[in-house]
Amino acid sequence: MIEFFYHDGIQKEIAAFEGRFRTIREAIAIFERLCNAQFNPTKPQQVIAPAKLHRVTQNDIWTLWKIELVVPNAGLRPNQYPRMWFVVKGASIAVLCMATHVDNYDDEKMNRVALSRVSDFF
Repeated sequence: MIEFFYHDGIQKEIAAFEGRFRTIREAIAIFERLCNAQFNPTKPQQVIAPAKLHRVTQNDIWTLWKIELVVPNAGLRPNQYPRMWFVVKGASIAVLCMATHVDNYDDEKMNRVALSRVSDFF
């Protein structure tokens, strides 16, 4: 079983998204279930489509990923789904930050935010 950690910064981002997307917490629960299969350290199974999961960077210790977080019943088109950055290290996943194209986020800026938050965990 994978252990999930949430950075303080993303806790605030999730709370802000809740006002706009009422099912954001349901989307995060689905994300956790999918990650338990996809990143299982002993028997991984590809359950997340490669087009939805993007490796940002990695080193000898961890791998930083970005995923398109499908929010049920939010009335969003796929290109509007929030993106969420997380890092995988063995049986641990630290969820770092979140943004959406609806807010016209800068991908490079969010990558830097995610990388700065990784050091709080690993």
